[in-house]
Amino acid sequence: MTRREWLSLALITGTVLLPASCGGDEDEERPPQQEPSTGNANALEAAKELRQFTLAYLEHPYAVNPPKPSILGRDVKSGWDSGSIPGAREGSTLQLVPMPHKTDERYQLLGLATAVEYLRATAAADSSVADVVWLPSLAQIMELMRTELLAPLERWLQSDNANPLDAFSEEARRLVRVRGRIRGLPLSIAPGVLGHNASFFERANVAGPTPDWKWQDFIDAGNRLTVDANEDGDPEQYGFSLNWDFPDWEPLLLQEGGEIIDLDTGLISIEGPATERALTAWDELGRVHGMHPYGPEVTELDLRGFEDDTKPSAMRFSRFKKNPWSYRPDITPMPSGSNGTTPLSLEEVIAVPAAGDVEGAYEVLVPLAHWIGERRVLPAVTAGWQYLEQPDTDHFDLILPKPLQVAALAGLDHGKASYAASSPMIPYHLFHQVTLPLARGEVGIEQAIDQATNWLQSYLAE
Repeated sequence: MTRREWLSLALITGTVLLPASCGGDEDEERPPQQEPSTGNANALEAAKELRQFTLAYLEHPYAVNPPKPSILGRDVKSGWDSGSIPGAREGSTLQLVPMPHKTDERYQLLGLATAVEYLRATAAADSSVADVVWLPSLAQIMELMRTELLAPLERWLQSDNANPLDAFSEEARRLVRVRGRIRGLPLSIAPGVLGHNASFFERANVAGPTPDWKWQDFIDAGNRLTVDANEDGDPEQYGFSLNWDFPDWEPLLLQEGGEIIDLDTGLISIEGPATERALTAWDELGRVHGMHPYGPEVTELDLRGFEDDTKPSAMRFSRFKKNPWSYRPDITPMPSGSNGTTPLSLEEVIAVPAAGDVEGAYEVLVPLAHWIGERRVLPAVTAGWQYLEQPDTDHFDLILPKPLQVAALAGLDHGKASYAASSPMIPYHLFHQVTLPLARGEVGIEQAIDQATNWLQSYLAE
């Protein structure tokens, strides 16, 4: 039975019981019409107490990094139903509903299309709209928040005397503001890190990365880890490979005091001296130092290290992962220059469908955001960070080996909110507008910046 059916039944029952309790005698004294009847009030109170909230979630069919919502969801449901989640309404229950997956012709999960189709379908169905939705990065959160499918939350957040936003880190709060509206609450975030393969360093007798590595240390190691045994100009091993869904030159840009784009204000910040310095330094990694493929014949797959089985690379930038890539299983903080700033991406949000009852959903949204947000990798709720250093079984997602703890805490401490790193679409296009053309020597720094600016302008105009 849906919530709407239950409420309708409760109201009808209350109305029918009133004349029955009076015996049908018109001469009997009846309560004044403007006063609510006891039966009707009881029915409404019962309906309120027995309300069932619905949490719809999207998860990858097999990926467990971070652990699937359906796994943590069992604890979410039992905690809510038992009243052990702070802020849970007494007597209410929580229903978990998976979003039906939408796939392409190769049966690859389409995260954004799945979320969009679900939100549109539930809006059309009206009675089956989920109160809240739990969305991972595979739903392309930034692109989803640019639509009108998720409800803006300012009205309720600003009138909430408990100041629920104070529980989240300032940088995480920035990333849920898109086009001037707060479209959800952050659950997990991920700083940029340096992934590497320690065995490569050992074989080359090169000291491995450390948390206080500088850019020159990174370059020196990359040079020594690039191996061209027969000196034919085609190395058998590179020191560094690139990542199309993480703008590899953005760490350099942030440390120079620059930025790419702000999807809240619509400000494009990629033009200027900071970007010129950052892209020049990045371009030299291939053109001067030869740490990654460079030249007119370089392909996208070459740069991305897709041939790691035959031509491996020792290092790569990426978002923090609890279970790193197998080729680069070891993680340290990003190399630093004058400061240790690293891009911080939004990995999960909890939001309210625009077609739903926002006021009713708000009372379940905040308690779930705070509770789930303490148990994700890595938590957007700042209170959850203590469990990185002192893990406990109630916050099982945050139990990390010591090296990962070091990298996580350093990244959280130096992370700067990045809309570009949070949106797969932005770095994908910047890879083709900036990274690949520079690696091929097809454009200069100024032309690469112009191409990036033009594409970002068209992106904002969509």
